[in-house]
Amino acid sequence: MLQKVLLLLSCFAALQVQAGPSPAEILKRADEVRNPSQSFTMVVTVKDHDGTLSKFEVKTKGKDRTLVKTIEAPHTKSNALLMVEQDMWAYIPNLKRAVRVSLQQKLTGQAANGDIARMRLSGDYEAVLEKENKDLWQLFLTANKKGLTYDKIRLWVSKDGFRPRKAEYLTMAGNPLKVASFESYTMMAGAQRPKNIRIQDAKRSSQYSVLEIISLKNGEFPDAMFQASNLGP
Repeated sequence: MLQKVLLLLSCFAALQVQAGPSPAEILKRADEVRNPSQSFTMVVTVKDHDGTLSKFEVKTKGKDRTLVKTIEAPHTKSNALLMVEQDMWAYIPNLKRAVRVSLQQKLTGQAANGDIARMRLSGDYEAVLEKENKDLWQLFLTANKKGLTYDKIRLWVSKDGFRPRKAEYLTMAGNPLKVASFESYTMMAGAQRPKNIRIQDAKRSSQYSVLEIISLKNGEFPDAMFQASNLGP
């Protein structure tokens, strides 16, 4: 009898080991690949299919606070974006004040405000495992709060190092809006991270933007930096 109990326990333990990480854990680990810490600063360029080049400095504190300063952006009227939780403001120099904008609003080309202002997905989305093979997990993500950049996302994550590989950004009805690929993994801020993110229209592949991270490092910032009243020159 004792031998049977021990055999059952060993079989159960083996099943637990084979089960692997949960969808929530996979998503959390994939976020850690893209984001070096709770607070960091990066410089990113966005090159659109027509050759338009924009450049931004991004400072992020925690998950819900990001300040984006425009260094160069031919088609934008704002020189700063501030995200606090799901709220976002843009400072318009001509108006000399900040106005409310959304994470979904276009930043330039195929890149939305939220594509560089809110890079973490864990906590914002409920994840389920759709499929997997020997190399990849395929997750389906559903937004658990309003005002996020995308309502639903299909995400492919490599089993080798939890690296994000590809994402489909979907409408609430599940129709593809954009496709993103995470490319050129490079050592940045102490780990291998995707240096380039190519975002293209789901129906028109000729319409695309490439986000390139020029620099990425940990940082500490005062809370006052992330207040709408402090936006401006």
